Amino acid sequence: MRLMLPAAALLLIAAAPPPAPIETVVDDYYGTKVADDYRWMESGKDPRWMPWLKAQAGYSRSALDAIPGRAALFRDIQALTGDVAVTSMVREAGGRLFVQRRDKGAEDPRLYLRERGKPERLLLDPTTILGAGQAQALDWWTPSPDGKLIALGLSKRGSEASVLHVLDVESGKLLADRIPSTDYGVVSWLPDSKGFAYLGFVGEQGTPSYYLNNEMRLHRLGASGPDRVLVDRKTPPVPLKPEQFGYLAFDDRSPFAMLAVNDGRRESALYIAPTADIIAGKATWKRAGDFSEQIEQGGLRGDQAWLVSTKDDPNGRLMITAAAKPDLARARIISLPGNPVISGLWNSPQGAWVQTVEGRSSGLWQVREDGSTRQVKLPFTGSASVLSTNREDGSAFVAVTGWLRASDIYHVTASGDLHAMGMEATPPGYDASRYEERALIATARDGTKVPYTVVAKKGVLGTGPVPLLLEAYGSYGNPYLPRFLPALIPFLDRGGAYVVANVRGGGEFGKRWHYAGRGPTKANTWQDAIDVAETLVRDKLTSPAKMTLLGTSAGGIMVGQAVNARPDLFAGAIANVGFMNPIRYVSEQNMTDIPEWGGPITDAKTFKTMFDMDPYEHVKKGVRYPATLVISGLNDPRAATFHSAKYAARMAASTTSGKPVLLRIDFGAGHGLGSTRTQRDAMWADVFSFALANAGMDGFASR
Repeated sequence: MRLMLPAAALLLIAAAPPPAPIETVVDDYYGTKVADDYRWMESGKDPRWMPWLKAQAGYSRSALDAIPGRAALFRDIQALTGDVAVTSMVREAGGRLFVQRRDKGAEDPRLYLRERGKPERLLLDPTTILGAGQAQALDWWTPSPDGKLIALGLSKRGSEASVLHVLDVESGKLLADRIPSTDYGVVSWLPDSKGFAYLGFVGEQGTPSYYLNNEMRLHRLGASGPDRVLVDRKTPPVPLKPEQFGYLAFDDRSPFAMLAVNDGRRESALYIAPTADIIAGKATWKRAGDFSEQIEQGGLRGDQAWLVSTKDDPNGRLMITAAAKPDLARARIISLPGNPVISGLWNSPQGAWVQTVEGRSSGLWQVREDGSTRQVKLPFTGSASVLSTNREDGSAFVAVTGWLRASDIYHVTASGDLHAMGMEATPPGYDASRYEERALIATARDGTKVPYTVVAKKGVLGTGPVPLLLEAYGSYGNPYLPRFLPALIPFLDRGGAYVVANVRGGGEFGKRWHYAGRGPTKANTWQDAIDVAETLVRDKLTSPAKMTLLGTSAGGIMVGQAVNARPDLFAGAIANVGFMNPIRYVSEQNMTDIPEWGGPITDAKTFKTMFDMDPYEHVKKGVRYPATLVISGLNDPRAATFHSAKYAARMAASTTSGKPVLLRIDFGAGHGLGSTRTQRDAMWADVFSFALANAGMDGFASR
């Protein structure tokens, strides 16, 4: 029997579970009435919630497992990911090198110590550190300046609900210090390594109140009593709104500390005060710049503040001012040759390391105190990410990767010389010469040139329409740069092609590109994806019968609205941990993260902005929608599970195509962070199997 789409596999299993109960709630948004049939899902406490969710998840699991070829694809993915050690972070402090690595065959990364003249030592295994039956995910970690201690966050897998612990490096044991509600690891050690500032959350976890009125506190190791709040939210010149965050950073090479006030925008308001005054509780903060100054990066270098502002240049420019009396109007300006997009800044004794984005790839620059600049020659064109810097000698640790090149870690000396650290993550037997990548351009409906990259096995492209997975993101000004995904290789080996579209809303071409797909202009994000898809069809790389669209996290808006606008253009659609119901952001923990979209909804204008981009609200009854796979984790703190559940329920109740709507739930995962290797591999096996099955690939025979 020829398998045209997953619906064929559904014939082999039990009947689908019953549809979700409908209880319609009507809201009036400034004169516009909006009906919501599945509001009951949002609390997560309705007695019908878990039984319905488990029934949907069980049905979807059976359907995906029944796809011929899925089991073999999963085995091939596991073989690739299991045969290689992957280093994800390297940091140096106090002459010690700390390495986070997932070893061959391991499920989770562990933390190691390297010291000159000594064998490497295991410092922390998050699955055993708290004892038998208490496996944790390692969310984040930060060593003290002297390298003797590490502040780290452990949490229930996928929840990111960190409890802060302190690890003694010499003994390898955890100290008695325990601080809950420390998600995201906003921790800054005091210069003397005897304590740290940290961001603590005070609301009820899992509710919209969780992040509100957060507190930046000072923790002294071994001290009794409550930790002192360092920043008074009500006292000028640093008044903080309930939804704003205050990030305080000390610097062991500067007498000052910097406070960044953020509310979900890329820009921050920055304040500076002497470290001694902050510790003594008598800080007088000097404002370096408000949100209007559009500061996106900042750090201290001795008595100077080095900042990146996009106010007068959407690609960003480097500004240097006195830390004691910051004055941006008189700041020294340093420009990079060619004016690339500045995406990261790390100060060093010599000046600064600057990370840049140049369309589809990234660059690394050295900026000296005297204003001279030099671009570091990378080993290949791809994506370069500064992992950390050494504040003593000015060197840096940089990860470089590409679509077909596995990540490798390099030590970059203060003079700009690169030295591979022997941490390349290339799977045994992988041969990059068997594959190709093509950098192409599509013309959007308004004439804008939208880059996209096609990755495939050599000899596949040009043979007619092929099974194709198109992915796009386009949010937060984050560029979608090359990355090596071992799980992709078995998909390519079976004749599939993978395409990434650099749609507007991302940061590939600076702030203008970001703002062209943000808030009121968000439609450009999914329209660009549609225009790239039409280009792929027009150029005969694929066809609507063979193309699946994938959007992850904020990319849920892209995939949902693209399918709403052009359901005929895709054989399948995958919404992975997606933000699918923006106007109901008020019901989730992550509700403070809203300026990117256009809210908060306070008037008819902001409502229209949010509503117009809402995929859930634009699903229409009687439409022949493509086969749909909706993926979520029960512990997701970034895009609450109700987004996926409501969207899947409405799609299933609305489509008339006869093609399946599957709701895949991982009850031991969240937004993807903290998942085991097998959890991630299984997710990718489902994604690629779904795409191949929708394209009519019988058992994925091509190798």
